[in-house]
Amino acid sequence: MNTITDAFDDFSHSLRVLQEADFRAASGLLVVDRAEAVGNIENAWSSVLNAFHSLYDAMEKDPGYSLDWYAKPELALILVLRNARHHNHARKVRTLYAHYVQEAEKIGRLEMYLLLDFPAGEEGGDTFDLYLSWEDFNELLALPQGTTRIRPVIAQAIREYLGTASFNSYAVRYDLAENRVVFNAIPLICNAAATLVPIIEKSIKSTSTEAGAFLVLFKDMPQSLMHEPEISVGPIAYMP
Repeated sequence: MNTITDAFDDFSHSLRVLQEADFRAASGLLVVDRAEAVGNIENAWSSVLNAFHSLYDAMEKDPGYSLDWYAKPELALILVLRNARHHNHARKVRTLYAHYVQEAEKIGRLEMYLLLDFPAGEEGGDTFDLYLSWEDFNELLALPQGTTRIRPVIAQAIREYLGTASFNSYAVRYDLAENRVVFNAIPLICNAAATLVPIIEKSIKSTSTEAGAFLVLFKDMPQSLMHEPEISVGPIAYMP
């Protein structure tokens, strides 16, 4: 058994399922049945994070690798997100869908949000969107190390990687509270995969269409432009 291959297969399948859930939601399911559409996306997002953590576990057990994941902020960030969701820290770092439903004065009412997207490093490489709450993630990084096991140096490296020092100024510029800032997680997954795949490529014996496709995609993918975010501001509403 090749555990790295198996873990990458799981990661690839989970990404496909997340893409499909997003497509179905955008194609009308979000309007017809918000609970089902959001549930599909939330479950798929958890699967992506868990599959990425399985890659971490597989490499930790493989004597052929000695990669320090926490020394690379793009990898550390995904592990931190997974652990927050797994251990229920900082409200699991809510998606925009969950944040809206829990924070809106009334479901169905328009609420203003500031959306930060990280443009692709190559033309035509933009991803779909899954926005996460900056309020929750900021809280997560500020929790005691004894709670999250996130060392201060790791938290700071992740903040610098995301460019979070500017997040409040973006909110001020558009006269919004900082808790209305959300950031796209899909470029972060792509950056992490693009960092990892060239390292583990030789160990992956792809057995599925998805794994083969994502292996080719990620091994040469440029990193997204983290400090040049595209900013969108506007009303968001989801139906009851």
